[in-house]
Amino acid sequence: MTAQTSEASHPVAPRPRFTSEPLDGTPPQRLDRLTAVVEDLRPADAAAERDRVLQYDAVEAIRRTGVLTLRVPARYGGPGGSVRDVLTAVIRIARGSSNVAQALRPHFGFSERLLSNRATEAEREEWFPRVNAGVIVGNAITDAKGKTPAGADTTLLADGDGVLRLNGYKFYSTGTLFADLIAVSASDAEGRDLQAIVPADRAGVELFDDWEGFGQRTTASGGTRFTNVEVRPHEVTTVSDGKHLGHSTTFLQLYLAAVAAGIAAAARDDAVWYVQNKARPASHSLADSASGDPFTLHAVGEIAANASAAEALVLNAADALDEVVDSGRIGDAEELARVAIVVAEAQLIAERLTLAAAERLFDTGGASATARALNLDRHWRNVRTVATHNPLAYKAYAAGNYVVNGVWPPANGYF
Repeated sequence: MTAQTSEASHPVAPRPRFTSEPLDGTPPQRLDRLTAVVEDLRPADAAAERDRVLQYDAVEAIRRTGVLTLRVPARYGGPGGSVRDVLTAVIRIARGSSNVAQALRPHFGFSERLLSNRATEAEREEWFPRVNAGVIVGNAITDAKGKTPAGADTTLLADGDGVLRLNGYKFYSTGTLFADLIAVSASDAEGRDLQAIVPADRAGVELFDDWEGFGQRTTASGGTRFTNVEVRPHEVTTVSDGKHLGHSTTFLQLYLAAVAAGIAAAARDDAVWYVQNKARPASHSLADSASGDPFTLHAVGEIAANASAAEALVLNAADALDEVVDSGRIGDAEELARVAIVVAEAQLIAERLTLAAAERLFDTGGASATARALNLDRHWRNVRTVATHNPLAYKAYAAGNYVVNGVWPPANGYF
């Protein structure tokens, strides 16, 4: 089923609604709970990705750890975790399954937006308690038509009775098949950009499992159709005017780099496992085993170094974002520009390091490492897909233009 014909495909039933339960514990305790979930994810990931199986149980297990509420402030009952805490969790989840990690990007992005100066206190009081209770948020941002991906052909208009109705079709909607709530971009009668937050099971919402990219194949990112969906006034929020930088959009860019860093860690894990359990030295090798072959160990060492460097870059940039938020400078345009460049540089290098690590993986085992049963190529396909979300060339250009000419990066949501 191609994305172009997705509107004719059969809709998928939304997942069963969550059962609220206490999600207590400090950020470190919640991250510790994640360890067992990732250990279960890792051995299942190759087959799930190969056979295109959406990992609903894994998402539910992650929800139960409490990490999805990390950014909820203490005053709303949450743990008050940091950006570093969140991206540490993302790297760990992506080490188990990069698909599951990316599927949760809209959820964490929603919380980060609530922490920004673009949100109102009324919005925080409305949505943070729900996030803290365990709801998962997906999105439906990209329209199927229009000049740009951000074009809003989806409309939010009042009907004859004054009830707001949402209508439109989204090309892909990351994480929405796993979600309880969907953040939907739309335009009103005056052409203003808005966002509607609607339950995934509300009448008129249809979800499709038709995303067919060669990588990140199970991010629950299919199309979504909205047909006269009722939207209540409190479910409508404003969005950026596209003219001002914001820390929450910068966070979303760094999130992609965190997914890449997790993929690098997964490539390292698979390289070590393959050399220890499957690889054989070449007939003309200098060693009797793959684990003693200097060129094989050289390849594993480079993969490991790339993975460590990618993680360090992401967490260093996370600290820069935390500093801006914690110091109350989220409205300081000059500071936001500086941090956006720190993140752009981290994204540029972390994703390139991961691409190299994923390719180098095949130098540990030769042709036998390409077996479909192993599915080791998923790491390269997945990071290649993550890295195409935004052109890395423009990240480099923006960084160079900033350090040479002092020009701030674009304020369009991609920085």
